[in-house]
Amino acid sequence: MRIKKPFLFSVLFLFVLLITGAVFLYPKLCFPSYFPAVYAESAKELENPYIGWYPMYGYLLSDTASFDPGPVEALHYGPGLALLEINLQNYRQSPVSSTGLRQLEEILTAWQSKGRQLIVRFLYDWDGRGLESEPDDISLILMHMTQTAEIINRYTGCVYILQGVFTGSWGEMHGSRYMDEESLLTLTDRLDQVTDPSIFLAVRTPEHWRVITRSHTPLDASRAFDGSLASRLSLFNDGMLGSDTDLGTYGALDSLEPGQYYGKLTRQAEIRFQNSLCRYVPNGGETVMDNPLNDFPSAAADLAQMHVSYLNRDYDGAVLSKWEDSIYTGNSPFDGMNGYDYISRHLGYRYVLRSSGLVIPSPFEKTARLHISLENVGFSGCYRAFDVSLVLKSTEPGREYLLPVQTDTRHWASKTSTQLEIPLEIHSYPPGTYEVFLRINDPVSGFAIFLANETDRSGADFFIGSLYIHKFPNLNSFFGIPVGK
Repeated sequence: MRIKKPFLFSVLFLFVLLITGAVFLYPKLCFPSYFPAVYAESAKELENPYIGWYPMYGYLLSDTASFDPGPVEALHYGPGLALLEINLQNYRQSPVSSTGLRQLEEILTAWQSKGRQLIVRFLYDWDGRGLESEPDDISLILMHMTQTAEIINRYTGCVYILQGVFTGSWGEMHGSRYMDEESLLTLTDRLDQVTDPSIFLAVRTPEHWRVITRSHTPLDASRAFDGSLASRLSLFNDGMLGSDTDLGTYGALDSLEPGQYYGKLTRQAEIRFQNSLCRYVPNGGETVMDNPLNDFPSAAADLAQMHVSYLNRDYDGAVLSKWEDSIYTGNSPFDGMNGYDYISRHLGYRYVLRSSGLVIPSPFEKTARLHISLENVGFSGCYRAFDVSLVLKSTEPGREYLLPVQTDTRHWASKTSTQLEIPLEIHSYPPGTYEVFLRINDPVSGFAIFLANETDRSGADFFIGSLYIHKFPNLNSFFGIPVGK
C-alpha cells in the first residue's frame, strides 16, 4: 500500500513540531517536591532581645565623680534587658553640666558595646522623697529632658524604653508636685517632642495613659505603630500583683464619664484595658509583697492578660522564691517545670514552628507557594519589627538564595497563629537539593530570633524542610520518600 505524500508531510511536520516543542518546553519543566522537618515544641530558655528579666543599675551624674565602666565591661556580649536609673539630683537647681552629660554618654556607650537593650529612667530620688528631691520649677525638668534627649537619641540602637517623666519618688510618678493634669501633659509633650520616635515612652498607670492621650479607648491595630504619641506610650508597673489595686495602680471606678480621663478603674477593668493596649506597646515592672494575688497560678494568668514582657529579676525576692517552689502542670512541654522558669520562658514573645508545606504547581507553572505556620505562645508580642527571610541552601557549594518575607512581626500576637505564604519562583533555581531555613533577625540590635522547637541543629537559621527540584517527575515523592532515602 502506498503512503500518500501529503500524509507523509503531515506526519513529518507534526514530528518536527513535537521535537521543537520539547526543546522549547524542556527548560520550563519543573517537578518540585518538599519534605517538612517535624519538630516538637521545646521548653528551653531562649536568648532573644527585648524580653525577660532585667537587672537594675543606678548612676548618679556628678561633676566630682567619674563613671567606672568595669562592671559593664565584665558582662558577656549578648541580648537582654537592663534598667538604668540615671539620678539627676545634683542638678535639681541647675542645668546638667557638660561633665554630667559626658558621663551619661560614657554610660550608654559602655552598655551599647555589650549588646543590651536598655530601659532608662531619669529621676531625682532614690529614697522615696520625691517632693524634696525634684526641681522647684517645672521649666528646669523640661530643660533636663531636652539636654538628656540629645544624648539618648544617639543610642537608638540600644535604648528601648524611657520610663516615667523624671518626677516622683523613685521616678515612679507619685509623691510629686508635677502629677496634676497640666504638668503631666506638659512633661509628656516635651519628652515626645525631643526623643527619637523609635524609643518607647512609659507611664506608671493606665490612668496616666488615658489622661495623656485624651482617650478612654486603648490602641487597636489600625492605630498601632503609626508614630503618634499614643502608639509609643507604654506602661510600667512597679506595684505589680502587690494588692488588689497593685498598690494604688488601680482604683474603684467601674467606668469614666465622657471627657473624664483622671480616674482609676477597678482591677478587672484595668487588666482588660491592658489586655487591649499592650498588644501594641510594652508592659513590665516588678512584682511586690507576697500575697495570694501573686501565687503562681494567679500570677501567670494576670501576666498573660496584661501581656507582660519584662520583669525585675531581683524584686520581690519573696514572690520570686514562691514561684520557684511552685510547679506548673498541664498538657504541654512545661509540665513539671517550676513556676519561676515557666514565667521566664513566657515573658514577651515565644515563637513555635507548627508546620510547613509546599503547594506544588503544575509542571509548566512558575510559582510554588511555601506555607509556614507559627504560633506565639508567649505572654506578649514583639514591639520592634523583625526581618523575616527564607533561605534556600543548595547542597552545591556556594549556592544560596535569600528571599525576604513580607510580614510585620509586631502583629504576631500572643496566643495566636501566623500563617506565612512565600512564593517560590521554582524555575529560577537550578535542579538539585535545597535545605530550607527560616531566618528571623532584629535589624536594630542585629541579634537573631530563636524559635521554641526541639532541634539538633545549631545556628540562627532554623531548618524547616528539604526542597528537591527535578526536570522529570520523581516517583519517590509520590510515596513520601525523600530523595536519597
